[in-house]
Amino acid sequence: MPSRRAMSAELTTRQINAIRVALGKHSFTPLEVAQLDYHVIRHAQGLGPKSIAGIRQWLQEAGQAVGHWQLDDGHAQRERRRAQRIAQAIALLERYGYTVKPRAND
Repeated sequence: MPSRRAMSAELTTRQINAIRVALGKHSFTPLEVAQLDYHVIRHAQGLGPKSIAGIRQWLQEAGQAVGHWQLDDGHAQRERRRAQRIAQAIALLERYGYTVKPRAND
């Protein structure tokens, strides 16, 4: 198991702490991190796309397969939120008696 000093040379303190919380334990191995579901890491407090990319690189350098971890540049998440806001707006309008028609393509 890598020591804290060895891990800190490759991972930031924020990344280490987020992984500790996600795993629920103080020390961890690259194998344990690689076995985590991507969504657990993605929703870990304090980790953004750059931090997750750093963790992926750390795992790859440790010889762990991370193919099941998808890269998220934020675009897909923004599109989901946009679609969700539009659906909420349509539902609100319809609740008050408005009819929302699909937009005609230009």
